[in-house]
Amino acid sequence: MADGAFGPSARRWLGVRERMLDPGRRSLTTGEAAAMIGVSIPTIRLWADSGRVPCHRTAGGHRRFEVEEIRDWLRSTGAPPPRAVRAAPSQVDFLPCPRMAGALVNLIGAIAVRAARHETGGPDRPVPMPSSNRSLEDASRYVRPLARTLELGRLGQMEDRAEAAGLRGTVRGQEVEVLIQDRRLSAATIAEAEDAIAGGADVEEFGLATLHSVAEHLTAALVRGLAGLQSEIPEMPAAPLE
Repeated sequence: MADGAFGPSARRWLGVRERMLDPGRRSLTTGEAAAMIGVSIPTIRLWADSGRVPCHRTAGGHRRFEVEEIRDWLRSTGAPPPRAVRAAPSQVDFLPCPRMAGALVNLIGAIAVRAARHETGGPDRPVPMPSSNRSLEDASRYVRPLARTLELGRLGQMEDRAEAAGLRGTVRGQEVEVLIQDRRLSAATIAEAEDAIAGGADVEEFGLATLHSVAEHLTAALVRGLAGLQSEIPEMPAAPLE
């Protein structure tokens, strides 16, 4: 992206990236800002350090991106600014389930197989089933942070990651793919957990109920992210009834 592609509001912020953040202002981490804009983390780091995107430093030297400034920057580059980005982590707490977390990590391979399973006889899937290797990668990326969340007893960053994934899917025009992948992985994870418990797995008495609840929270966060950019699209008037 050439320097000339940036409008006055973006150029106004060049050279101010080292300014300290004011307390209480809504800011994003590097990963959250990358998802909001739709680029990789290394790319946004490069843009921030070169002054291409508005960025500031905390007292500890960490990059932070203010939501309002990113929206302004997106407008100046011709991109629709998202509305729904929560910078603060969720405060939803629950009883930790370390045994359930450990069981899920051991089930990653089985979850990958189940998520990629395509029963014959039905209609074609709207999104093609992944290869076995890709399914294993997807299952690992889904289950390991989920297990960590269950182990700690707090949604926090996992919920924010899900919302960021939704934003990224919208930016890339992959809303359907992102939502269906979440459905496949969450359904496969819960099904394998149920089978493991039925087979005598040693997990918390409330572990399965907690898994269900956490999975629903994550799907809700994903949908919020998917709706973030969609909210900028004006509603079309309904066609008159014949």
